[in-house]
Parts: sequence; C-alpha cells; structure tokens
Amino acid sequence: MFILTCASQLENNKNSTYQTKDAVLEATYLNERYHQHERSYTIKEQHKEYTVICPEFRKSAKGNSPIVILPDFLISGRHYPVYIYLYAINLYSADPEKGQRWAAAETRKKFGLATFAHTTLGRALKAFVRNIGVEAADAPAYADAMGDASNETEPSRFPAVHDTAVPRIIAAQFLREKLPEAAGQDQEAVASYCTLASEFFKEHGHFLL
Repeated sequence: MFILTCASQLENNKNSTYQTKDAVLEATYLNERYHQHERSYTIKEQHKEYTVICPEFRKSAKGNSPIVILPDFLISGRHYPVYIYLYAINLYSADPEKGQRWAAAETRKKFGLATFAHTTLGRALKAFVRNIGVEAADAPAYADAMGDASNETEPSRFPAVHDTAVPRIIAAQFLREKLPEAAGQDQEAVASYCTLASEFFKEHGHFLL
C-alpha cells in the first residue's frame, strides 16, 4: 500500500539522497505499533541521480501488506519524477505538428537528462491515457476515443504522429482541464503536476501513469 505525501522539490535537495518525511503519518503508524523500515528508489533529474528514501511500516503478523510513504513526485517503478513525464506528455499533446522525438529532446534539455527517449514518452502517454480512462469513463468523447486508440493494426511498429492523434487529444483535454495555463519547468508548474498526480492517486487509488 502506498501513501503520497506533499514533498519539497527534488532539485532543491543539496545532495544525492532525498529523505521522505511526514511526521504526522509516521507518528500515527508508530502509535499503532507498526514497525518502521526504509525503502529506497532511484530517480534522475538535472544531471544527477537521486536515491529517495521512504519510510515503510509493517505489522509483525503475517499477511499484512507494508505501507510505504512516497513523496508526491515519485511513482513506483518510474525512472524520473512524475512532473517530467507530465511535462513531456503535455508538451507533445499540445502541438499536433511536433513528434515524440522532438518532445523527448525538449524534455531532456528542460530537466537536464542524459536519457529520456521518445519511446519512454510513448509508453508514458499510453499508460496515462489508459489510467485517466477511469476518471473519464462517463464522458462519451473520451470513451469513444479510448476505443479507437485501442485498435492497433500494426502492434510491432512504433506509432507515427497520426497513430497517436487520439491519445494526444485525450491527454491535451485532460491536462487543459486539470492544470493552470503555465506548463513549463518553473516551480509553480512543477508543483501543479505533483498536485495533480497526488489528487488523482487519492481519488482513484492508483498512479496517474
């Protein structure tokens, strides 16, 4: 079980280790006689690799799932902070004339990444559209587009611009509704991406992408 907590921005960290803290949650689980451990994750940004240390709580009885407190910028199993993926998706979906390679290159420059491939963006977009389908299930326009997007005639070929037209429209509409107009790398925009990811997780119980 994961719990997201509001966190300071990763790039403000002075060293390569980020310690996740939530005094209220930690005290709550310790008072309930949970045993505290640590779990670590590795993510990249601004030419650095960070180790993110997260508190993990376990009951001694068998069969109890651990509870891990994650900072709101982190998604388990992803190599970059959530705002980097959302920035790339937003950038790509906002300009139908540009391709995934262009958006991936711009993302690398913005966030000081040695690697962030167009294939990474493609997989993130696919996961994003699939996951927001939970929230968009009652919207016919979303539902129709989701159905069209799932009809892949050539699954072995990486999608061209016209292949991703429907998912990028879905992504653009969702982000336009959920985010303020600014969608750059500034601190306010980064915080908005983290807030969106955190609120989505709290509402649906799974990660945004």
